Amino acid sequence: MKKPIVAVLWIALGLGCGSGLQAGGSPYVEEVVSYTPGEGYAKEFGSGAGYTNTAAVMGPPSRVTVDPDPQWGGTFPVTPFAPPYRREQLLSIGAGGQVTVRLGRPIVDDPSHPFGIDFIVYGNAGFVITNGDFTGGGITDGSLFGAAEGPVRVEVSKDNVDYYTLNPSLAPVFDSYYPTDGQGTIGLPVDPSLRSEDFAGKDLVGIRALYGGSAGGTGYDLAWAVDEQGRPVSLEEAWYVRLSVLSGHAEVDAIALAVPEPGSGALFGVGIAMGWIFWRRRAKRNF
Repeated sequence: MKKPIVAVLWIALGLGCGSGLQAGGSPYVEEVVSYTPGEGYAKEFGSGAGYTNTAAVMGPPSRVTVDPDPQWGGTFPVTPFAPPYRREQLLSIGAGGQVTVRLGRPIVDDPSHPFGIDFIVYGNAGFVITNGDFTGGGITDGSLFGAAEGPVRVEVSKDNVDYYTLNPSLAPVFDSYYPTDGQGTIGLPVDPSLRSEDFAGKDLVGIRALYGGSAGGTGYDLAWAVDEQGRPVSLEEAWYVRLSVLSGHAEVDAIALAVPEPGSGALFGVGIAMGWIFWRRRAKRNF
């Protein structure tokens, strides 16, 4: 009897894990519906080519940067000190510009998500190194480089017709806190109560401890949606996200759905398995 029980438990664990990012369509951007670069979008140093490749925002955020430069290039891990920087990785939005995207799965307003965050935007910001050690022993004061230079607007929609703004008094500026960590879990948000001063004096180990396993990014909650009069809107899900830059410029690497609480899917699967085993044993006693 032990082997069937073990098999059922393994199947249930697989189903539980599958209820996360593996289930359904992609948890990232699958289509760029429209893009307007705006004024003052970022351009590559030297070539002057713009960061206007819309394919850059599709798929997961960068975990490494592959630079083909014969002298300074190589493969570099993305860390909070070393954000992605190539045109293949980032889409820039200048003043008056915007990008509208459709995700492969709907964003769901779920209060059980960690910190209530339903989706995360990953950008180009990084922590400033203040001790001059760029070889792996850097320490920050909590300030950022490469972050958004002005106010932004984040809108969501279920049907690409009616869009609702996420309340600016609650929604943070994307391409800001928290810099991407390619080693972390994509879709797991950083505690949004953390402020710049919390990172002061921290090295990479200290930053990752505060991140709690997250890959960073800026988190948003669908519950922040409001109509044109600023009244709260009940929006259970959204397929589309529109990011606008009102002044300055900002860069976007990816957008990801939030993951559920770690282990919740697996526990659900085990519960199903144990229920099945209990039923089998009870049925056997009744025959």
